[in-house]
Amino acid sequence: MQVSFSHEMLAISIQEDTKTYYYLQNIIEKNFSKRIGRKDKMIVFKQENENVQRRYFLKLLAKIYAKKNPRKYKKIAAQIIESVDKSIKISLLKSNQIQQQLNVAVKIEDNYAIILDLGSHNSILVAYLRNYFKDHLVKYRLKNYTVTIYPNSEKTVNLLEHMLEQKELIGCFVTFSYNEEEFAQYKKTLTRKISRKQKFNALYSLLEEYYEVLECKAEDTFETIRKQYLKLVKQYHPDTIAHTNKQLVDQYSNKFQIIQHAYEMIKIHFDHEKSA
Repeated sequence: MQVSFSHEMLAISIQEDTKTYYYLQNIIEKNFSKRIGRKDKMIVFKQENENVQRRYFLKLLAKIYAKKNPRKYKKIAAQIIESVDKSIKISLLKSNQIQQQLNVAVKIEDNYAIILDLGSHNSILVAYLRNYFKDHLVKYRLKNYTVTIYPNSEKTVNLLEHMLEQKELIGCFVTFSYNEEEFAQYKKTLTRKISRKQKFNALYSLLEEYYEVLECKAEDTFETIRKQYLKLVKQYHPDTIAHTNKQLVDQYSNKFQIIQHAYEMIKIHFDHEKSA
């Protein structure tokens, strides 16, 4: 029984012991909902609501490992038990079995989306990639066996970089083919794009309330916004009701100041956009 650990996965290979493998496979099928596999390989992905059975399962794996490796079990068994946040892969290896070789071509589309050309249909690898990039939009095209990943943060670059360093995935040898210079440039460009997008989202969230005050939309022209502003300041100017009750005058005065502030903030935004 061989055990290896990566940042995201606990991988266990069982040699020539079908009884143990099918025993574990049966437990997985009964207790874990997010799993994939075939007769000689199973992968269990982490689900928050399955932590209890996951801990019991890891203790069972540690116990089996200790039984099969009595001389060097303590450290590895402890690591197995602590692998609660990792995906768990269990493989059955036969003496005449040759480890599969995967060749994945990596391309960048429109200097944004990441395309992985798998070369053939591989449902286990597709499921692994969906889970690995779990916070991303991931599309699989069966017609040409490609997986497209749409970045959503700087974390995307880190995940991709880490994956490209791997020599083994889902129990197979893997080779990633890509242009290193293109990838280096892509990392810089993507980081800048994401930074601008984050700033825009933060600014949009801030400006949204100002547009609401002026009863306008974000896509309106500055001329439209100015006309609406002039209409509102005329409507809510305190002088128009100066001789009525004080409470109403105060309400108008407060509304007038809010309108003024909203307009000034949007004007600054448009001036900045014009000079950028």
